[in-house]
Amino acid sequence: MANKENEPTCSDCVRAVRCGDKRGLPVNSAEASRMAEYSDLSEVMFQLSKDHESMMRVLFGRSLRLKVAQTLWRRNTSEFVNYLIRIQDAGVLVDYLPVLTKDLQTEAPCLSLGCCVELMPQVKAILAAKYEEHIAVGLRWVQSVIERWWPELSEDEEKLRDGRSEDRNVEVMKQRLKDLWKEETRLCLVPGSTGELATAIGAYLSQLP
Repeated sequence: MANKENEPTCSDCVRAVRCGDKRGLPVNSAEASRMAEYSDLSEVMFQLSKDHESMMRVLFGRSLRLKVAQTLWRRNTSEFVNYLIRIQDAGVLVDYLPVLTKDLQTEAPCLSLGCCVELMPQVKAILAAKYEEHIAVGLRWVQSVIERWWPELSEDEEKLRDGRSEDRNVEVMKQRLKDLWKEETRLCLVPGSTGELATAIGAYLSQLP
């Protein structure tokens, strides 16, 4: 009967194959190939499991931030905007921009012009992103802001000098829109509906005094 203590184990063989160990282990070329594949597969599965854990942590954090944002949106708009600015999470902002766009299209929106002024730098970063879907979401929000306050934005600046906070917000928003479009005119060249939307916004902004 063979001595079991002297028999090579599978792990010994795998180590031998990976390390180029040829010290008498009874491994032919076919077995060596299979063991090498087994070793590579193990490494791949290990890496996938690590990536899966990382992705789960990311998604859990994203879900938590979305829930906090939803609670604040229902409770206090200013707190909601401050939260979006504080977390600097483009994904959460992109998820909520359609909600904010729809709100601006209602008769009595919760989002004030002052809140939109605060959000503009965050939206500007979205418009500079490489994902066309994100850009389109940002453009639709900008369009809603312009359409909502177009009468005020198109007023002559001399009529906005009485010092009211709303008038100051109009001036700031107007300037931010102008600055935005100096950098983002390239969006008009994007083919399809995104480029058409950018062109429509540009037509509005070209009329600002």
